[in-house]
Amino acid sequence: MSFIRLIIIILLVIVLSGNNIAFLKSNIFSFLNQEDLLSKLKLENDSLRIKLYISENLSGRQIKKEEWEYSSSKVFSSYPFNNKNLIAINLGLIDDIKENFPVAVAPGILLGQIIEVRDNTSLIRTVFDKDFNASVRIGNNKINALLKGGVPPTLEMINKYEEIKNGDIVYNADIKFPYNFKLGEVQTIEDKNVADSFQKAILKIDYNPSLLEEVLIINNFSP
Repeated sequence: MSFIRLIIIILLVIVLSGNNIAFLKSNIFSFLNQEDLLSKLKLENDSLRIKLYISENLSGRQIKKEEWEYSSSKVFSSYPFNNKNLIAINLGLIDDIKENFPVAVAPGILLGQIIEVRDNTSLIRTVFDKDFNASVRIGNNKINALLKGGVPPTLEMINKYEEIKNGDIVYNADIKFPYNFKLGEVQTIEDKNVADSFQKAILKIDYNPSLLEEVLIINNFSP
């Protein structure tokens, strides 16, 4: 009888352990899914805030904010290809759009530059394009860096003796674009290599480019 009891106890332990493992797996996957969902919701929220600003303040009209004059333009869809590098918009030569005009996602937040203009459409090179580059400065100490486009954009040629940290604001210092326009924040800093003269970081963007439906053309800037 004691042997049978022992067998029953062992079987119960095995069953309960299996249930616990399944429970743990279920909760772990649930946690990971929640993290992924929160990340997506944050990106959507960033884009919705930008869209709300455009809707409330522009709605296709021209406005003037500080010294810059903006015109809102619709973004053509690239679905299902989800291309972030080059964006096509519905303004062109007949709207007085010119090559090299800077483009923003919201006042003071730089997206890219017009590289091609046709009668009714234009093409924007964004910060996600490998051919995009700009001289930038980082944080309150105005640390110099080179922003190189890509997915994700990177901050390079940062003096290895300079101290940068996650969350530092990255803003434009390149003559091609309005000074002080925000590009994003420092997100990830690569480990410093003793042999290298520079350090490198990844740029965190404040919006989800895949959700952009409108952008702002800066009409009165000449590179």
